Amino acid sequence: MAISKSATKSSVREFVGRREVGLFLIIVAASAILSLLTPQFLNLNNFISIATGMSYDVIVAIGLTLVLTVGGIDLSVGSILGLTGVVTTMLLRAGVAIPLAVLAGLSLGALLGALNGTFIAKFKINPFIVTLGMMAVARGASVVLTSGYFLSNLPAGYLAIGQGKWFGIPIPIYATIILVIIFDYLLRNWEPLHSIFFIGTNPDAAELSGIKVGKMLIVSYILSGVLAAAAGVFMTSRLAMGYAQFGLGAEQRAIAASVIGGASMSGGEGSIFGTFLGVLLLAIINNGFVLLGLSVYWQGVVNGLILVIAVGVDAIRRMRRGEDRD
Repeated sequence: MAISKSATKSSVREFVGRREVGLFLIIVAASAILSLLTPQFLNLNNFISIATGMSYDVIVAIGLTLVLTVGGIDLSVGSILGLTGVVTTMLLRAGVAIPLAVLAGLSLGALLGALNGTFIAKFKINPFIVTLGMMAVARGASVVLTSGYFLSNLPAGYLAIGQGKWFGIPIPIYATIILVIIFDYLLRNWEPLHSIFFIGTNPDAAELSGIKVGKMLIVSYILSGVLAAAAGVFMTSRLAMGYAQFGLGAEQRAIAASVIGGASMSGGEGSIFGTFLGVLLLAIINNGFVLLGLSVYWQGVVNGLILVIAVGVDAIRRMRRGEDRD
């Protein structure tokens, strides 16, 4: 009986100590404070607005979490979102069928992700440099293709993807929840994807154990590119236009959410559900700025501070872990 009680206490302590639980409690506390400061926060329409607005960031952050877990980084996700959205809307305006235009956008995201992964895995170029370059190329290409103008007059069928509702809930929210559930399960339980934890922790040992490190690196960046493109599809269809500046700053928010949710900048750690909670926390904070009538210009400052704090906490955690091993 004593052993059973001890095991139960240990399990409870382990559960309470999980990053997701602590993050959930912070979200509850932040929500409680905002509900006291402004009654509008508890409005159902406000919750739907928060969920809809954060859906794009969640989709992008899922891919970035995979990249961080494998030991990389992707600064190009926001620009890929913008470029794939522009290309998809240009094809639609040219009369291309909706499924083909969407497939082309997703394929372009996969191609750009594959280029990132190939340069990193095969040519051993620093992922920061590669994805920084891709960020500039993709954003520049978006501006060149549109000359800085909005691309409107899109087909009604395409707009239904982002503006349609099921039972009063926007379709992007359903898509986001499904993607979170699928990738959270696959990352935890599907061996090929789960192997990125091992790769991120020790790529040399992973290679020796038979894991195809280079292949999984490329796959991670491809998934990141495809998910960024998917976010571009939902954004352009909901806002009824393509625009070169869509996705601006998305990489910063995605990195912040991923690290807050448990990913490590040094690789080997990551949680899709934790990332979802990280995006939710940032969305609630930004929503609070709007409801309280605070200057929107401070949102970028606060998001930047959260990113710096999250990275700092991750660095301290890694230092302590290293000391414990010693």
